[in-house]
Amino acid sequence: MSFLKKNGKLVGTILAATSVLLLNTAPAYAIDQSGLVSGGSIWLETTIAVTMVFVTAMAFSLQIARGYFLRTLEKFTLRLGADIWWLAYVLIRDALIFVSFIMGLIVFFPGTFQDYDVAVPFMPLSVFLFGAALILKLYFDADENRGVFRAVTLLVFGGTVSWIFGAVFVTETPLALGTLPSGVSASSGIWYTLYNTFSSRANVDLSMLSFNIFFPLLGVVAVLGLAHPILHSRIGKSTPRISQSPGPASPVGMPGRSVQTQPDSPGQKAGNGSLQASSPPGRDGVEHIQ
Repeated sequence: MSFLKKNGKLVGTILAATSVLLLNTAPAYAIDQSGLVSGGSIWLETTIAVTMVFVTAMAFSLQIARGYFLRTLEKFTLRLGADIWWLAYVLIRDALIFVSFIMGLIVFFPGTFQDYDVAVPFMPLSVFLFGAALILKLYFDADENRGVFRAVTLLVFGGTVSWIFGAVFVTETPLALGTLPSGVSASSGIWYTLYNTFSSRANVDLSMLSFNIFFPLLGVVAVLGLAHPILHSRIGKSTPRISQSPGPASPVGMPGRSVQTQPDSPGQKAGNGSLQASSPPGRDGVEHIQ
């Protein structure tokens, strides 16, 4: 405080001169709003594209790991633990397929084709395949029907491979071409050929063709998804009945244990017996999708 009292005029003069200087040089440091928006959109698109590589890989990994989860399910002796194990698997598996479809919709934005190197037709094809897998799971029980389960697996596999191939070999190509060692040509080779052939910014004709093909197919997926609750709605007609699952060896794979009564002694009636949980039924006569 004593310093300010003694040198108050000097401090005020310095602040005034600094303010005038900053006001005169403010235009040089002004933020370009259009550049900020463009950079933010590119950052968002890049983040989603890279994240989708891992999301699709996890979705496919859980899809093909169904046999492992069913084998582990049969080792549970507690019904609650088996229920949690199976429900967590189904929830995470289907959620990853759904997230892969929803996040991939960004490649259908017209502006994205020019802002970001979309791998065409691989990325739009991947989104369509994930959407087709969701439609199959919506109309059929993929855990009970062996043919539908195989079809969903193939669709998820195709969507995963298409997205990862496009992200690694097309969208990341500019980074690879900019970091090539000395003596290696950046205007030839597999990286250069893939980028100039399948990049939306380098090959505008292919990008527009991919958009014109897969955008209507995406509309078909949307129409089929809308038609299911309209055509198969049961609201107001009947109350859904909850049936007990037959057991972990069933095609559905849900854990279940039957309860039966046994008399305490030969002289007692069966109605006064104690409750005892029997072991899960076997695989006799049951088609089990592994």
